[in-house]
Amino acid sequence: MDPISPTRTTTTVARGNACAFVLSFAIVIYGMTSATKSPGWIVVMSMGCLVFGWLLTATLITHVTSDRGLVCEQPDVQNEFHALSRVPVLVRIQNPSDRSPVLFLTAEIVAECDGILLNSPLKFVGQLPAHRSAEFEWRLNPRKRGEYVLRGLVAHTAFPGSMLARDFSFSFDRRLLALPAVYRLKPKMDQLLAGRKRATGRQPSKPAAMEEFFGVREYRPGDNPRNVSLALSMRMPDYPWQLVVREFENPSDDEVCVVLDTAAPTPDEEDSVLVRYRFEKSISFAVALCRQLCELKHRVRFLACQDSGELVEIRLTRPSRDVPALERKLARFKTIQDPQASIRLLKKQSEASDAIVLFVSLREGLGERIRNQDLTLCLTPEWQTSLVAEVAA
Repeated sequence: MDPISPTRTTTTVARGNACAFVLSFAIVIYGMTSATKSPGWIVVMSMGCLVFGWLLTATLITHVTSDRGLVCEQPDVQNEFHALSRVPVLVRIQNPSDRSPVLFLTAEIVAECDGILLNSPLKFVGQLPAHRSAEFEWRLNPRKRGEYVLRGLVAHTAFPGSMLARDFSFSFDRRLLALPAVYRLKPKMDQLLAGRKRATGRQPSKPAAMEEFFGVREYRPGDNPRNVSLALSMRMPDYPWQLVVREFENPSDDEVCVVLDTAAPTPDEEDSVLVRYRFEKSISFAVALCRQLCELKHRVRFLACQDSGELVEIRLTRPSRDVPALERKLARFKTIQDPQASIRLLKKQSEASDAIVLFVSLREGLGERIRNQDLTLCLTPEWQTSLVAEVAA
């Protein structure tokens, strides 16, 4: 990777050390004139000479060792990660000097999220030899989803006691995406769906008779080995690694629709901060819910209204492929100003399909408004909290 030269190099004056330099110089001059009158001034003058010499030497060392500057490489960091996870950021800084090392080097990463600058902890290296590089590693801990930007790196070098300090600024402009936090749900969702089907008179199909046979499909991990059709599997090109199983239930009967409430806080709501906080948690909960339903072999359809007025519809059948696509979509999701848009979408979906509808709500009171819709299960914030087993960090 090609090294990057600093976009700006500045020399600053350490006011405290500069004042100490002037004071020690004055003590030395005054002590030279007063030593003949008072022997005690010889000790004072000697101490002043030590301080004066130390400050002057430290300044010369800083100037000589940082005269050739520094170069660094682009940061080594993954472009996508989950919120609440620890993300390693690795940056290599090189000393291009032929002879002199860089002493007492510190560095920090400058990141930005939603227009707010985020400074990282300082990292320190005592000595960076000539034509050698040093690795600086930070562990970022993004607290929220969204877009992050690594603006650059600031390196600082100054020998202790130096009146001068050199700052080197490097520009990166590396854009990163923080996906929703990973929630692990309790194994209750399949029981809730089965209970909703029984409550509405929809009994799940069981392979008790050949009249319930629907068709065949490729084998997926978790399928019952007794349903494997040996005759049809032998016709597959990759047999015995490619198998075919009989399906005794219409897959459309297992379709589950997940609707996310995206309504922004209204002026009459007292705690708007709480609603925004619930929105962030509901997004992570909706992703975890879709992931678990896919793993339970349900056909999942995710629906939500976004701020542009368009309807977001994503079908999920394979967790490894479709769930990451859903996470990328929801990483930039914003609330909408129309408080009734999600309710209209929910009503339309309930009337148009016989699928089980799971409504991920931001407000506790919405459960009373939609309880008469037979196939709709409202997952209020209290319900969501009870279903979350852990937050994977």
